[in-house]
Amino acid sequence: MQREAITAELKSFLEREFPNQAVELGESTNLLEEWFVDSLGVVETVLFLEQHFGIGLSRADVNGTNFKDIESLSRLVCERLKT
Repeated sequence: MQREAITAELKSFLEREFPNQAVELGESTNLLEEWFVDSLGVVETVLFLEQHFGIGLSRADVNGTNFKDIESLSRLVCERLKT
């Protein structure tokens, strides 16, 4: 799967599951500071990544670097799909 497709699917998921009328979601929008309402959103995103893309994530993967924005999440998914 190409990174552009992963990015588009992540953006669609985030806009659908966590609508935020005050912020336009872009690839570099800070998800932790500007998008998620609470930590449950992070958990739901982990479940989406694992189920939708068929990847496994560890506790260490769930951090501010990987969940900073759509770009970093796309990079994480791409890395996991290669292994």
